[in-house]
Amino acid sequence: MIGSKKVQQEHIRVNFSSIEYINTLNCCISLDMRGAGRLVAVLLSVVLFSSSLSIAFGQSSQIPPLSVSTNLPLYDEGNTVTFNGLIKSPDVNNMIDVTVRVVGPVVNGTGSSNIVTVKQIRPQLDGSFEGTFIVGGPLWAKKGDYKILINYGPQKAETTFFYNGGSGGQIIPDDVPPPPQCGEGQIIVNGKCIEESEIVPPPSCGTGTVYDPESKTCIVAPPVECPPGQELVNGQCIDKQPEETGPNCGAGTHAEGNICVPDKKPGAGQCAIATAAFGTELAPQVQLLREVRDNVLFSTGAGTTFMAGFNEFYYAFSPAVADLERQSPVFKELVRTAITPMLSTMSILNYANIDSEQEMMGYGIGVILLNIGMYFVAPALVIVKVKGLLQKRSL
Repeated sequence: MIGSKKVQQEHIRVNFSSIEYINTLNCCISLDMRGAGRLVAVLLSVVLFSSSLSIAFGQSSQIPPLSVSTNLPLYDEGNTVTFNGLIKSPDVNNMIDVTVRVVGPVVNGTGSSNIVTVKQIRPQLDGSFEGTFIVGGPLWAKKGDYKILINYGPQKAETTFFYNGGSGGQIIPDDVPPPPQCGEGQIIVNGKCIEESEIVPPPSCGTGTVYDPESKTCIVAPPVECPPGQELVNGQCIDKQPEETGPNCGAGTHAEGNICVPDKKPGAGQCAIATAAFGTELAPQVQLLREVRDNVLFSTGAGTTFMAGFNEFYYAFSPAVADLERQSPVFKELVRTAITPMLSTMSILNYANIDSEQEMMGYGIGVILLNIGMYFVAPALVIVKVKGLLQKRSL
């Protein structure tokens, strides 16, 4: 008996422990299910929020920078086309007009350069714009597809509508009333029919007076004041004739045409030294110097300034040198030989394409340096070289 009671007590303990384990397990399972449910709810919220953001972003990204559309796809002659559009990101601080061009008819799906309507529209602050035009008139005779081309700065948009064609005649808007039909002896004045007898011609006003339609009398004519740039001639303002003024030339020069040239002095302009060296003014070498002076140097301000200073220096001694050439044939040949290299360098200017003051300065300085090299640097080098050879031989 005692053994059976112990067995029953152990059995009860085992049953009770099993029940506690099951209850504990159910509690843990219920807690895990609650946590899982919360996690699923959070994940669903994140998914829904992301989906709504992607949908909103997709809708906003689908809006083009500039759009336009018409209220109808097809129109007949005389219809009014209403079009509207939207600028996605207008610059409210610098609003510009929307340019509208209607071209057509479109041939084989390609655009047409035949512009039938052009207008400009001021957009609203929110970027929307709207306009109308009437299809009809001489430019709207052909049937086909027509394009509405919209430009807003660099942005472009277009839409197409179909036009059934027309007669090409002038279209009168419906809101314009027809002119009144006047009876016999009546004329239209300001849109009304009045009797010709009621029209009183203005009186003939005398000199210095004009007719005033308000007082219906002759009054003293007000003085006529012409705007700047005009003058009063026979009671009318006409443009003043431009005054021909030459260039402002400096000392030692004068204006010939539109350029300043040096003042000629006795014997000037004859290239005295070259003329005496070659015997005549018609010699090719003298003609070359004259052409370079007249056609090249005098064509620019820098060349003219140079010639003004050069003439002051040149004509101070050239007459005396020319006289010596005429008196001494040997001196004449010496001068001819000496100036021949210079003539060769001067011919460069005659063939150069000089179109600006900078080019004139560049060529001029180059020719001067070339002459300095031939007449001074080269002889100096020869003298130094010969002197060195002589010193070596003396040693």
